[in-house]
Amino acid sequence: MTDLPSTVCVLQYADDLIISSETREDCEKASIIVCNVLAQAGFKASKEKLQWVQPKVTYLGHIIMPGLRAISTDRVQMIRKMKSPQTVQQLQSFLGLVNYCRSWIPDCAIHDKYLRSLIDRKAPPKTLLNWTDEAEMHFAALKKAITTAPSLGLPSFEKEFHLHVRETEGVAMGVLLQQHGSTYRPVAYLSKKLDNVAAGMPACLRAVSAAAIVVQMAEKIVLSHPMIVYTSHQVGAILHNMQTQHMTAQRRSGYEAILLATKNLTIQPTSSINPALLGVLGMADMIDVSEIP
Repeated sequence: MTDLPSTVCVLQYADDLIISSETREDCEKASIIVCNVLAQAGFKASKEKLQWVQPKVTYLGHIIMPGLRAISTDRVQMIRKMKSPQTVQQLQSFLGLVNYCRSWIPDCAIHDKYLRSLIDRKAPPKTLLNWTDEAEMHFAALKKAITTAPSLGLPSFEKEFHLHVRETEGVAMGVLLQQHGSTYRPVAYLSKKLDNVAAGMPACLRAVSAAAIVVQMAEKIVLSHPMIVYTSHQVGAILHNMQTQHMTAQRRSGYEAILLATKNLTIQPTSSINPALLGVLGMADMIDVSEIP
């Protein structure tokens, strides 16, 4: 399709296509070209699923609009209607849906970590769970986070990225932000459980591990563009001056490669409130209080 307008981008995931352009005219022209190419190859677009030259579309369970992405209404409704799981299979199904939406959940890995601890990997799918009040609390927290999630900003590679990182309860947490007017808009919330070795380290080394984990996760979005990393510890100084038996040379060199040798990174220790916590503390409105639908 060499005759597509230069402003057009066509993305394919399995048999789902999305076409984007800077103008409606170019988008319509490109859509006609793509449909003709499909027809010549013996394929056709589904009329029921077709979204023809729209400023807001649903794609792979996400609502995509200028500068923003949100969880689709159908997916939100599906999760809202889910009842507390009774079996291993039901819990795994719920966690699978949650994982697809984890970019919208500030503390996803904390809840995921607890709920997965209820699953015996060797147990048959129909095995009943030991469902406790604490399990219900984590389940309800995930449902609420998804069903009330605001839109996230689409990454702009013309702006600097800001990544706030912290470690809590053996989980690396972060929020990736970009400036939007006078505020900062979340692009993605990132969280992942520390491995057993890192979780057993002193707090300062857990902070180093958390920073490395979240930076690696953010890099899939940032794609080596400039990014400032804010941490509660002097992770650079810790790595430079570290003399400890808590960490192998291999693990240390891995952290150094991520945090010290990556050219697009600037690490900035900070004592200010970490935006990664704002949603958890009920203060999410402090980030980008304007123009998020």
